[in-house]
Amino acid sequence: MLVLLLLLGLTSLFTATLSAMFGMVGGMLLMGVYAALLPIPAAMVMHGSTQLLSNLSRAFLLRRSVFWSGVWLYVIGAVASFAALYSVHWVPSPFFVFLSLGVTPFLAALLPKRMLDFERRPAAVATGCLVAALQLTAGAAGPILDIAFVDSRLDREQVVATKAVTQCFSHSLKLAYFVPAISSGSIQPELLACVFVATLAGTKLGTVVLKRMTDASFRRYTRALIYAVGMMYLGKATLLLW
Repeated sequence: MLVLLLLLGLTSLFTATLSAMFGMVGGMLLMGVYAALLPIPAAMVMHGSTQLLSNLSRAFLLRRSVFWSGVWLYVIGAVASFAALYSVHWVPSPFFVFLSLGVTPFLAALLPKRMLDFERRPAAVATGCLVAALQLTAGAAGPILDIAFVDSRLDREQVVATKAVTQCFSHSLKLAYFVPAISSGSIQPELLACVFVATLAGTKLGTVVLKRMTDASFRRYTRALIYAVGMMYLGKATLLLW
């Protein structure tokens, strides 16, 4: 148990720092660790809980930069996806989770940029629909969300703040979807406490770094990290298939 606490605590610190710096990446890495160590419903609940805390703290720190008009439209699309998937209540296998995490960055690269341009009203709704669907099946959807902001006129703090608010909502939906599927005692309170503390520390650290970055370096590093994580998860899915 001590080894698991240390492993997940350090992972949560590192991934929360990345998420605060780039608005994503950290969540994808964290989901992979949880999926490798826990049953999928428990992994989804752990990931949803820690990412909800991470995004709430990030949204609070950058609350003056949130692009609210797009957020409300995102919520409409996210609720539509939740309603559709909740009707069948499908729980994905570990193979499907890793495959989806690996494919998502490359799927995002193939989508027309204007399809998910967050500053356009129909695109904001479509973004909410697609991101929520991936959150409930793969656990994370950072690269798809990134497409919605990649060519926007929002600065890096507006991008990270707005992503944080949308993800607060998506992770809340994920908890509502998977909490009924977990067995009693499958998540230890001390484990949650450990990752919560590490997540708050990482969010604070990453926000400090974000404020010192330039918009150009922010966008360049985000894309490189996303593709690297995608390749790693495709390799993991291949190993599980064999």
